[in-house]
Amino acid sequence: MVAILLTVLLGFVALGIDVVRLYVIRNELQNAADAAALAGASCLYPHSACGNTSAKGPDWTTGPAQAGNAIALNSAVNIPLKTASVSYGYWDIADPAAGLQSSASPPVTASNTAVPAVSVTVSESANADGSLVNSGPVKTFFGKFAGRGSVPVSARAVAVVSQPGYVGPDGLFPVAITKCLFDNYWDSTNNKPKTATSTSPLPGQSLPQTIGQPYTFQIDSSYHAGPCDSGQWTTFQNADNNVPDVRALIPYGNSSAVGINQSPGTYIVPGTKTTLYTSVDACSAEGDKTCEYVLVPVVQSLTQKSFQTVLAFACLHIDGAVGGSGKYIQAEMSNNPDKCEASGASGIGAGYGAITPPRLVQ
Repeated sequence: MVAILLTVLLGFVALGIDVVRLYVIRNELQNAADAAALAGASCLYPHSACGNTSAKGPDWTTGPAQAGNAIALNSAVNIPLKTASVSYGYWDIADPAAGLQSSASPPVTASNTAVPAVSVTVSESANADGSLVNSGPVKTFFGKFAGRGSVPVSARAVAVVSQPGYVGPDGLFPVAITKCLFDNYWDSTNNKPKTATSTSPLPGQSLPQTIGQPYTFQIDSSYHAGPCDSGQWTTFQNADNNVPDVRALIPYGNSSAVGINQSPGTYIVPGTKTTLYTSVDACSAEGDKTCEYVLVPVVQSLTQKSFQTVLAFACLHIDGAVGGSGKYIQAEMSNNPDKCEASGASGIGAGYGAITPPRLVQ
């Protein structure tokens, strides 16, 4: 009797060893799938690191190819992986059960929650014809005594990119612009900046234009220009009105996440605060370039001393800033993913130039 019980006990211990080993291998495959999916999603929009700077996003060629290339950088069962199944299309964040959908066009959803995605499945298994996938099914040490000499193991990951629904700490510059100003210089149909058709300055402004390049425009204080030509300093969730409060946010940005249509919105600071333009110029393209590319909240109104609902996040290229009698920031709209990726961002927002880092959704 004791011998029988001991045999049964040893059998369970042996089975446990196999289960733990299979679990470890599956984790290795999951890590590989995660890394490959993220690598692929990061190239769905033009990036210099992806070699697709002239592509129009979503780039359904470079993204999936990059995912496939990333597989070889990982291993399982101490053997480098060779292959994976890579697919791509749109993924509905609000309805993941719908699975990966056609890349032909975004599916129509009630809340516009379908975003470009790359899916990667990595396995240690065998095809129907007996050929091995990577190293083939994982051999068991003791399962063979129960008729399971090997077990197929697989893992899947799906990664997406989107326009941000919220931006994390340190991701925003303390200037809010109006939707009216944004619409003047942004081609919403093609999700890119509008370009100049003449070298003449814009009405009421003095900055010369370059034909075929994004419009260069002034962001004037709302005290000195109409709503379609102005922006205003903002302190995000804090109702701070002083110059030092705003100046401290120029290098460091928002202290907590700011979201579209989320309370309290972003606080519109009163006054022109002329000395702040010197600080902006110092970090602009004309300065040390630490604020050459920034993300800013877009609002409907610049009513001072009020919290305004954030409608979207725009990406600006700041050329410089002029204080004194000028009091404006010189900028262009941008959709450069190398520069307009929102720090700590996620969710889904409007296509205003900014994008999120790639993230896993499965």
